[in-house]
Amino acid sequence: MLRLHMTRLLDKAGEFGDASVADVARRTGISRSTLHRLAAGTKQPSLPTLWTLRGVYGVCLDTLVYDDPHPSQEPPGAPPAAAAAQLTDPGADFDHFPPDRPRPRLPHPQGAGAHHPRPAR
Repeated sequence: MLRLHMTRLLDKAGEFGDASVADVARRTGISRSTLHRLAAGTKQPSLPTLWTLRGVYGVCLDTLVYDDPHPSQEPPGAPPAAAAAQLTDPGADFDHFPPDRPRPRLPHPQGAGAHHPRPAR
């Protein structure tokens, strides 16, 4: 996952008199919220955002971003896997079909169409 290298951005912004994220937001037109999410790694930088930062501060794109080798496995705000498992139907039955074997073809239940149940008449 690509992440914005906020330290490098603020160092470069400091050369222009911009000492804070609010200053960067004012000069670039990128919202403070977006800049904070980029710095926290909860949002990947888009090309237009990077292009704006490059244009304003004259910094190379590869200086602004880095590849996070250990991105979070769960999106921010997502419940932990154990909690999510408790939210699912405990009676649900999941079948696993290996890719090298054909899946058994079962008939649709009586009254059901190929994808949606038929409405009662």
